[in-house]
Amino acid sequence: MFSELAIAYLFFGGTGAGACVVLGLLECANIGRYGMCPAPSILGLGASASASSASRLGVPAPSRRVGGSFAVPHELMARGWSLGLLFLATGALCLMADLGRPERMIALWIVPRPTVVTLGAWALLITLLAATFFAVAANGDCSRMAPGLVLAVAAVAVIAGAVTTAYTGVLLGSLPSVVAFASPLVPVLFCLSSLSCGVAVVFAAASFVNSRSPFGGALRRLARIDGVLIGAEGAALALYAAHLFAQPATLTGARALVQGEMAVLFWVVLVAGGLVAPLILERRYPAGDRRVKGLWIAFCVLLGGVALRLCVTDLAAFDLSQMPELAFGLVALPGT
Repeated sequence: MFSELAIAYLFFGGTGAGACVVLGLLECANIGRYGMCPAPSILGLGASASASSASRLGVPAPSRRVGGSFAVPHELMARGWSLGLLFLATGALCLMADLGRPERMIALWIVPRPTVVTLGAWALLITLLAATFFAVAANGDCSRMAPGLVLAVAAVAVIAGAVTTAYTGVLLGSLPSVVAFASPLVPVLFCLSSLSCGVAVVFAAASFVNSRSPFGGALRRLARIDGVLIGAEGAALALYAAHLFAQPATLTGARALVQGEMAVLFWVVLVAGGLVAPLILERRYPAGDRRVKGLWIAFCVLLGGVALRLCVTDLAAFDLSQMPELAFGLVALPGT
């Protein structure tokens, strides 16, 4: 029922939007870094010379504790926004390719209608613009950015990103033809997964940061937050599976999910690899080899995000509304 491009959009779009929420909140926590960030060079001098020159001119030196408990180096934000923008742009391209005609998506912006699809399209566009703004600003000269402007754009990124993460789940729930999607747990699952994937993007970016400023405390706090998100996602997943077993129309899909042809994807990739493994790895993160451990956490979380979307969308193939002959036992299910 769903093409590979549609599933790819659900993953890349949700992950990119989740990264925008996490990075936007980090921007708010580190709001002073733009206003106090020295220019890369003054008259061709290096960064240290620029700082000393700024000091002689009476410009305050940047604080090392700008963000307090979530203080992170500028390099992490620059890499994080670039990676988040890459995820968002890939998701948008997948969506446009799946539509077949890009002008259909453009029409949603030019001639908007009050629908869920229109809201999602605008949220995706605004999130893309906010991510582009920060990716360009963080990788350029940040010395003259007004903190008020940064705070305003960061708030837009958080709100639009949150709407986009919810939209990827609401989009499935808006399909009345599939009973398995008609549950508020679907958008909840997609939101929690997208936010966790957004934290994973930050961990992946942090693995490539060479900074003298310590930021292990911020990573530890993010790991704790991600642990809460993963725990909530696991609980929501268990409730959703119980919901599928409780309805005759979705019973076949529930059995295929936990003990049929999707069981390996569900138990091994999603539950073990995408939920349990990150929780174990995050217990002592960033202790030890921070780079390798951060990449492993990101890999497991993102793999779990892909598996979640595959499991949920594949339920449509076993839905009674799509195969009414299942109600009369006229067809044999694969693997039975």
